[in-house]
Amino acid sequence: MSLIPLFPLNMALFPGVTLPLRIFEQRYLRLVTESMKSDTGFGVVLIRNGKEVGPSEVWPLGLYVRVVDWSQGEEGLLHIDVAGESRFRVLETHREEDGLLMAEVEWLPDEESHPVPESCDGLLAVLNDLKQHAATLALKFAPVESAEALSWQLAQLLPLEDAARVELLASHDPLERLASIAANLDRWAKE
Repeated sequence: MSLIPLFPLNMALFPGVTLPLRIFEQRYLRLVTESMKSDTGFGVVLIRNGKEVGPSEVWPLGLYVRVVDWSQGEEGLLHIDVAGESRFRVLETHREEDGLLMAEVEWLPDEESHPVPESCDGLLAVLNDLKQHAATLALKFAPVESAEALSWQLAQLLPLEDAARVELLASHDPLERLASIAANLDRWAKE
């Protein structure tokens, strides 16, 4: 178990995806500064109730991220890019005086790597279509070289309900995750 700071967002983040963030609240400026000074990361969690600014309730699963790039914006905002690494389960949370949410977390096991099955050609095509439309999100994706990467990138880009995103994040088997995505693709597309 570990104690880590959390950054609640209105979107889930999955392993292998890089996300740009604009930092302006004092608590998150502190979080990023401390993370960069100590070369550590922090947790990104999906908001269950509440908003990104102010207190919020979060889902019990998240992703440990590291700052991979940063710049100071003209408007005084800090711009950072974070890359998703390890998944965790939130066991307990508390707020610090400045409102920063801290969590005691349990790390989820790393996945065994699998090649992309030939049966997933259709899912690769769906992912490529989604990436064309997702360019406005400013997300960065590594090339798909494994079943894990394919499943995480699809989970990131498909228009899913939050509960479905958290369920996919909790999954420990990329082949099962791909099977679930394939089985539910039509239903999710209609929602």
